[in-house]
Amino acid sequence: MSYQIVNVVATADLQQRVDIHKIAELPHTIHDMDIYGGRVTYLKTPEMYGKTTIFPSGKLINIGSKSPEQAETDLFFTVKYLLKNEIISQVKIIPKTRNLVATTHFTGSVDIEELADIIGAMYEPEQFPGAILKTDETNATYLIFQSGKMVIPGTKSIEELEKAVKYIHELLTQHQ
Repeated sequence: MSYQIVNVVATADLQQRVDIHKIAELPHTIHDMDIYGGRVTYLKTPEMYGKTTIFPSGKLINIGSKSPEQAETDLFFTVKYLLKNEIISQVKIIPKTRNLVATTHFTGSVDIEELADIIGAMYEPEQFPGAILKTDETNATYLIFQSGKMVIPGTKSIEELEKAVKYIHELLTQHQ
């Protein structure tokens, strides 16, 4: 069963406070009072894979990349961009992947109600159109839809993701 990473969330710390209003004056930034009350500034340049949220505390969150490597590249790019524009002083960041979100597809449609009963997934169609499965075997959460499509958030590495995909494939194959 193959998968596709659709989003990576990674973080880093600049280890210094930053003036997000000064950053907001730079090209390729978004500082909107309607988003979080103006307490963050976003950086998204054409060179970036995702978008980096910059907090006054110096914390960085990158979202929207399709691999941990892309997310790290974006975070290092953000540091270079802020250094070049004299917003921060030299710092060595340590990017950390916090969440991988992947999609996969099980062959054919799924009787979600029956599947939820068999594998112990939560299914409340009035609340959410898919079954939600959390297991002790993986760090992932599985969102399983009738079409056979699945969303797998919650892993922090490619190895964890591959283990999670293998686990759900074996589980669903046993109960097909």
